[in-house]
Amino acid sequence: MLASAQTLGRAAPAHRASRRCSKVTCSAAVSTPTTLSPSQRIAFKSDPSYTFAPIINGCWQLAGGHGNEVFNGIGEKLESHAAAGLTTYDTADIYGPSEEILGQFQRAHAAAGGAPVQIFTKYVPNIFQQRPTPASVEAAVRRSLAKLQVDKLDLVQMHWWDYGIPGMADAALALADLQAKGLIRFVGTTNMDTQALAKIVDAGVDVAVNQVQFSLLDRRPLNGMVQYCSERGIKIFAYGSVGGGLLSDRYYEAPKPPGLFGGKPRYNSFDLNTSSLKMYWNVCKQFGGQDLWRELLEVLNTIAQKHNVSIANVSVRWIMQQGDGKTVYPLVGLRGTRHIADNLRALSLQLDAEDNAAIEQVLSKSKGPTGDCYSFERGN
Repeated sequence: MLASAQTLGRAAPAHRASRRCSKVTCSAAVSTPTTLSPSQRIAFKSDPSYTFAPIINGCWQLAGGHGNEVFNGIGEKLESHAAAGLTTYDTADIYGPSEEILGQFQRAHAAAGGAPVQIFTKYVPNIFQQRPTPASVEAAVRRSLAKLQVDKLDLVQMHWWDYGIPGMADAALALADLQAKGLIRFVGTTNMDTQALAKIVDAGVDVAVNQVQFSLLDRRPLNGMVQYCSERGIKIFAYGSVGGGLLSDRYYEAPKPPGLFGGKPRYNSFDLNTSSLKMYWNVCKQFGGQDLWRELLEVLNTIAQKHNVSIANVSVRWIMQQGDGKTVYPLVGLRGTRHIADNLRALSLQLDAEDNAAIEQVLSKSKGPTGDCYSFERGN
């Protein structure tokens, strides 16, 4: 994810799988995957011996715009997630001091005899100022190596801001060359649409993963990306899976009756107090606005109570069950430690046909966002 955040809501109180086509999306066939646990690991297609956690800790809050409290006790926060089995962290070369913080953490964690952790980063060149060359790509990779204090980067995911600027496939091939030299273990992409991803794959790059926004509010990956990746063994890392918290218990509330003069049910006002919430609210407006979002939360709350889980769990599990059930894995913002136990419950949850039918009834009313991944963000 690029410079945005998500915060899972508080845990809920103990309290059809089918091919579907709507006005906005047509999904790939939905399977019923087996449940997971943190001890179960996921592998990229090219190396089954290297594995990562089924929920990935997103560290984009360290890019700024989310308050200084994000940095308070960051070492303990990182360690607590690893101790719970969530050993995989996602960062980027543009996320402020994130790479340095993770490098220091990994070094201390290993010195203390901790289990291996995985740190995934990104290569985000400023293509508006300078076209990447093999030398500049290598220089960027070596900067990340130094900050993360490692000899080989686990995964480098390339972003390309504007498809109209040439050089995208060449930059990805430069990363592949560095992979062949042993500086990178896996090469991936982020925010690529299906056509751009296919261009990179067809150029000969062994793409392990594409990281894109994917949630009940933003189903654009179902417009081709999920099917493309499932067929080729490419993983999808999904950021925004709970819409910055919009798809969590934090924002669920029973509607207040209309006022004396009638009208729609009323809800409390809320503060879009982070850069991520502002971004996801724009997505929510394209989804259908406050009324449809509130209707979705009501359905998600009913499902959450049925399974004794949180709304965030239902939201996360829904994306994991798309496609073949073995392709999509969520990134969850690492903001604190109080949501760790709740996050893990998403792995053992299984949404049934009744749950999916209830969700689909709401989704069928949605008008957007339309297009492929990261489309309107690029002005398409």
